[in-house]
Amino acid sequence: MNGELSKTDDGAGLRKRLDEAVVLARTVEQLRKDLREDGLQLPVVGEGAFEELRAQVSAVVAEREREGAHAFGLVVNRVDLTEAQVQGAMAAEGLHGLAGAIVLRCLQKVLSRMRYAGLA
Repeated sequence: MNGELSKTDDGAGLRKRLDEAVVLARTVEQLRKDLREDGLQLPVVGEGAFEELRAQVSAVVAEREREGAHAFGLVVNRVDLTEAQVQGAMAAEGLHGLAGAIVLRCLQKVLSRMRYAGLA
């Protein structure tokens, strides 16, 4: 499933799932857990949800980067991004791109759990 982040649609199909209230709420819960950041807010369901989440995650990632390599590395490891995904996102859009990859990866985790529970 990790390969989906590198498909040519740039995660557009995945992002559309954030239009579902349950999926969005579970994705925010997953982000809070993986980033250890309880302050992440649940955005309004709709077209802007992905970008709103990305902006919040971008601020968290920037803070972790300022805290040092160890704190930054913990985020990447907890989210479970590959080195290639991190490098690709950073090369394309810097921390903003990495934040988008983090949101998509957490969304993937949620959808996987839902599928295996027979909910998706």
